[in-house]
Amino acid sequence: MRDIVLPCADSLGMIELSPSEAALRAIPAREGRCFSMPESQASGYFWIHAGKDFAVSVTSMTLHRDWQQRCPHPRFVALRHLRSGEYILPDTGLTVKAPYLEGHVSRTRTWICTHKASQPLHSVEIMLAPPFYERYLRAVYRDEAFSAEDAFSSIDGLASFPEMTLLLGQIEAYRGRGASAGLFYRGKVEEAVALVVDRSRNLAAASLATPGQTEHERAVSPEDARAIEHARQRLDDRLTDPVSAEELAHIACMGQTKLRRVFKRAYGCTIVEYRQRQRCARAADLLTTSDASVACVASAVGYRPERLAELFARIYGTTPSAYRESLGQAGSLTSNTIHVDAPRASTRASSAPPIRSIR
Repeated sequence: MRDIVLPCADSLGMIELSPSEAALRAIPAREGRCFSMPESQASGYFWIHAGKDFAVSVTSMTLHRDWQQRCPHPRFVALRHLRSGEYILPDTGLTVKAPYLEGHVSRTRTWICTHKASQPLHSVEIMLAPPFYERYLRAVYRDEAFSAEDAFSSIDGLASFPEMTLLLGQIEAYRGRGASAGLFYRGKVEEAVALVVDRSRNLAAASLATPGQTEHERAVSPEDARAIEHARQRLDDRLTDPVSAEELAHIACMGQTKLRRVFKRAYGCTIVEYRQRQRCARAADLLTTSDASVACVASAVGYRPERLAELFARIYGTTPSAYRESLGQAGSLTSNTIHVDAPRASTRASSAPPIRSIR
């Protein structure tokens, strides 16, 4: 991957920073290479640890003007957690907004996207060349035919994948150096591939879980998809405030029974489960990016501390305090202030899984 990513960084006008230059800018010290844009274009940094067939990276930038990214795009797959910011894909017109988990498979020779100015762009990414994931799948799944590209595509836009969110957070928080860093990153990449394969299988199984139902019956019509999307946006816009079933049904222009049925069919969970996952995802982000107490985080997402602990453990398999400790954030937290009205709470519409629509 170094033969792909590093020339791309150079073509974008990025400037490599020495360890001392990075330290002067208070950039976290990690094993790998660190780049910045010219000061007239952006502040922040792009860090990458690139091997021959895989790479992990962290982007933390604020652009001073709209910027179009254009890079050669050979065959590879990628997994990116966009934690803040947004970008536009000119070929489709699609706007991707944080928080968003992107499973990306290259399908063109050139990657083009447009980033908007003045929006903090923060993401953690894993990139894999075909030799890595094809060799890995042959070794681990010897007796099965499985496409890594299909698996990565299937998890694009998942609203809830806490295991992957935790793994990517661990990659960002890691500060090891030398040979141990290479082993750590490769191990995390292999773990990520296993998680993607397992989740892809589960999604495929879930789509066939209702006996006697055809694919047409399991799908959501375009009209219902648009209607239920409006209802889900209301849930995201009022993440910490009560939203009644009557209000959602009115927004979607359907009865409450149909609302519940279509919502679960579209997003793979009930309305209550979706709301719990989104609140816990917001809590996980606050635990990562602030040093506010767990009680303060719970209040910011509309829960009592004990209720947050219960739901967080159910979704993430650990307590909020243990989650923060696992990320090793003690030395890298940036603020003890929580902005409960931050716009991120209103942009969660982009983090939902794609709806299966009837064409």
